[in-house]
Amino acid sequence: MVDILIFVYENFFASGIYPTHSVLQSRLFAAGFKESEVEETLAWLENINPPAFPPDTAEFPVISQRCLDPIEYERIGTAGWGFLVFLENNQILTPLQRELILSGITTLDELEVDLDRLKLIVLMVLWRQGHPMDALLVEELIHYQDWLLQ
Repeated sequence: MVDILIFVYENFFASGIYPTHSVLQSRLFAAGFKESEVEETLAWLENINPPAFPPDTAEFPVISQRCLDPIEYERIGTAGWGFLVFLENNQILTPLQRELILSGITTLDELEVDLDRLKLIVLMVLWRQGHPMDALLVEELIHYQDWLLQ
């Protein structure tokens, strides 16, 4: 799945658009990815797209601070959790986005997600939601992705 996310990042992130499910699926098949991997990744990307909330979300409780579940902690560790807390404290992530990232991490096949892969997942969540990103943030996240893109 990470290889497909890297492909999506390389081919679509800079343009700022998110292609439709069918277009993305066709591009991934044309790039030579296996059907099962493509379907798994597309399902994962859909999972990180939050449900639409009404403009007044006061009736929806949002957990602003929380403790990690042991499975979540095992997946991202202290460095990953510290990174997410840093992003949230600096208002780069909302609590809902943090929860989408944690949910996305727990559905990955990998038992541990290192900080570089976590940054890729953060990029995917923010991009998938059309979140405007500060240029310095993108540069920081991309800089650490250089080893993935080679």
